[in-house]
Amino acid sequence: MPATVAAERIQFFVGPFQPTIWVNDLEAFAKDGTVTDRFRLFAQNLSPEQLQELREFLNLNLDVDLITMSQTTYWQVGERFLDRMGQVIQTDGFLNGSRALRAALIFSAQDGNGVTPLEVLQNFPLKTIQLDFVLMRQLILENRRFFVGRDQIVAELRATGDREAAQFFPAVRANPSEPGNLQWQQETLTLQNPLRSGDIPFDVYLPQTGSSEAKIPIVVLSHGVASSRNTFAYLAKHLASHGYAVVVPQHDDDSRKYEQFLAGVDRPPNPITLVSRPRDISLALDELERQAKTRQDYAKLDLNNVGLIGHSLGGFTVLAAAGAEFNFEKLQKNCPLENRDRPSLNPSLLVQCDLLDLFAGAPFKLRDERIRAVMAINPLTSLFFGEAGLGQITIPTLFVAATADTIVPAIPEQIEPYRWLKTDYRYLVVAENVTHFSFVEGSLEEGALPLPSSLLGPDPQKARPYLKAVSLSFFNRHLLLQSDAEAFLTQPNLDLLGTKPFRLAIVRNLAP
Repeated sequence: MPATVAAERIQFFVGPFQPTIWVNDLEAFAKDGTVTDRFRLFAQNLSPEQLQELREFLNLNLDVDLITMSQTTYWQVGERFLDRMGQVIQTDGFLNGSRALRAALIFSAQDGNGVTPLEVLQNFPLKTIQLDFVLMRQLILENRRFFVGRDQIVAELRATGDREAAQFFPAVRANPSEPGNLQWQQETLTLQNPLRSGDIPFDVYLPQTGSSEAKIPIVVLSHGVASSRNTFAYLAKHLASHGYAVVVPQHDDDSRKYEQFLAGVDRPPNPITLVSRPRDISLALDELERQAKTRQDYAKLDLNNVGLIGHSLGGFTVLAAAGAEFNFEKLQKNCPLENRDRPSLNPSLLVQCDLLDLFAGAPFKLRDERIRAVMAINPLTSLFFGEAGLGQITIPTLFVAATADTIVPAIPEQIEPYRWLKTDYRYLVVAENVTHFSFVEGSLEEGALPLPSSLLGPDPQKARPYLKAVSLSFFNRHLLLQSDAEAFLTQPNLDLLGTKPFRLAIVRNLAP
């Protein structure tokens, strides 16, 4: 049902010309490919492939209901995103179109059948839409890079994984997503970080190995901004049941600050957060060393055999602790002040660019030599580290990228940066139909960002077995040095899990 006042035309400047595209003509084209006489003047400048992509884009359905759309567009982060998109989609008076765009999005979601770009145009509450043509072209190029080419990239990755597995495909003796046989105890300790105030809690999941004198390897879990140390408790328990001591520090000292920053109502968080997070990991290990001197249960810990897992900003955290270095030169090159508020389909650049002026030039070295392997899930990497920074990692590294991640897009933040790793043992796992939050457990409202539930994607319960299996196999291979654990880190064995609608592609060698 169209709005009472709805857009009739779209206008934009190309040099000295101001072409007009009529919304009714776009509707006819989207419906069955009809090119009207008025639309032909525009269509004749596009290739058949471009016309097909335009038609697919106009009909692209975003499965979102009215409540979720309303919550998202009135959520502070959503408002900031709309303000940026309003630079492209303007009013007939060439003003920011964010308010009209919000109204069009909400009105389009009322029928309960999702939202298409065509419906948003039809429900725009002004007769004329003005487009910033230059910014629009830039966004189209980003859209092709992030999304149009995504399916092709995933298909190529799966094919590569199959070819690699043909050379190495032993049978897996046990399903690594299943719990282990060990009992474990959970305890909360505290650490003091000079870069933060007060006692900082961290949880320890300690496996009960009985009279065994074998050393116990350690895995540290680093959560993201929108979560807490309980977010990956299910993964901590899984690893503990297989004999790992799991340490989970709480990084939430600046959670409220991040919320206000992303909402555009405050300055970026104190950049010391980017240093205090990796330091939390090192200081937690230091505290375990102190405990081991007086407690027999901690004396078994192998404090020089540590693995890391981090999600989102936690992914950045663990990569920094593993040896990746800040790339201030790339930040300065890619984040000039005049471009800070330019619309982008990569929201993670908000954090990466806006923090530049606060920590540029700081000679931070955050690597902890006790760390032997690192696993980063949906990490922010492209500008924080760049090729030079990621190239400093020398230990086994595994990236997890999610194809449905709209917060930290997979292609620019994990898939392309994976090529920059120089370490001999590296793995790229690309999770199809997984969002930024599919692996997260519990309510995100405990963290900094009150996200709508739709951003969780399909049933997250079905995604978590993959994370359990991949993480356990990775650390069994590179902390316990079990060569047969490599078997599960192959395409055919990953496919055995088969938890639809999710699929994983895994590769070791990615062509440029």
